[in-house]
Amino acid sequence: MPVNLKQIPGKLSQPVPPDKYRWMIVIVLITLIGFVISLSIWPKSNPTHSGWFWFCSLVIPLSVGVICFALKLLHHENERDRIFYWNQIYQEQYDQHVTLGQQAVGLMGVSYTTPNACNKLAAALLQGSSQLHTSYSSEVQKAITSAVLQPRPASLNKAAYQSRLEEVLAHVIRMLKPELSQFVDNLTIRIRHDGILSDDEIKTTWLRLFPPSYIVDELKVLTEGNGLMWLDEWLDDAQATLVISVEINLFLQPRHHQAESVSAILLASPGWLRRSGAAPLSLIHRPVSLIEVSESLSDVARWGKLSAGIPYTFWRTQVERQTLSDTLLAMDKQGFLHGCQGDNALDDLFGMPGSAVGNIALICASEHSVATTHAQWLLIGDQSPHMAIVRPV
Repeated sequence: MPVNLKQIPGKLSQPVPPDKYRWMIVIVLITLIGFVISLSIWPKSNPTHSGWFWFCSLVIPLSVGVICFALKLLHHENERDRIFYWNQIYQEQYDQHVTLGQQAVGLMGVSYTTPNACNKLAAALLQGSSQLHTSYSSEVQKAITSAVLQPRPASLNKAAYQSRLEEVLAHVIRMLKPELSQFVDNLTIRIRHDGILSDDEIKTTWLRLFPPSYIVDELKVLTEGNGLMWLDEWLDDAQATLVISVEINLFLQPRHHQAESVSAILLASPGWLRRSGAAPLSLIHRPVSLIEVSESLSDVARWGKLSAGIPYTFWRTQVERQTLSDTLLAMDKQGFLHGCQGDNALDDLFGMPGSAVGNIALICASEHSVATTHAQWLLIGDQSPHMAIVRPV
């Protein structure tokens, strides 16, 4: 679940100490009032110059005033100690939440096939190797702009689609083997696909292709997802785990302005990184949903340890214009735009990644963070817009 600093009860202000000069006046007034009352009710038969008279007229009222001041001072000190203790607990909770929010997933390896490249995708895109082409589609009877893996399928039917998927997926698994061979830990497999095949068909295909020598604790297959937001829940899991995130975006029918891709990224949880001591390629900080733009910006920068003015590269994909406009205005207001070293729109460079948006965005950001040694700021639109920061190690 998202780390929300607002859920922590806020700090309390220190109480104002009693004003000594004001209390001196109060004590004098109490003493005078006591003297007047004592004088007015003093029996006329008793002398007013006796010690008992002065004790009742001055000492008792003065003592009452001093005791009132002492009680007020005691209350202030008790309240001050209570607030100090409360603020100490608040700071501990705040620091714990920030530490939890700043945990990062380690990217240990990548493998992918795209129309642009099978390695160094970010460099290829930034050099202008867009594979988006416009052609007339007889299936939908209109011109479609898309980027398709080569060779293009000879026929568009489910059997041909499954055969093509198996071929591409087998290639991606082979390319990931060098990274997998370095680790003997059990794996969790997460597969997000575009729904052309059923979850069971995808699961069967994966089990047929993935080497049985690797122990898989859990295999999750899903069509619904929200970009990188699944990492938010995983970061809260204290277990030391390795996850292979596979995302598939292959066409049975052409999709306007989308790009085909099959990718797999090997991710390590914070606990696994601490236990193993292995060095990841890059660190992926906790993603943040754009609920309230200004607060979300502050959170994503805090989790990614990014301050205004620090250089970074901005990557965005599948984001609505209004969301982008609101985000850029908020970033400018908070001073983050001054550190922007580049603004890269994946939709124009690559095509919309579709169901592979999380993996493709991470691959580009990770590769570019290693090449530039700068942080990468991601803005992704899927079920909901969200942001994350990727940092080089």
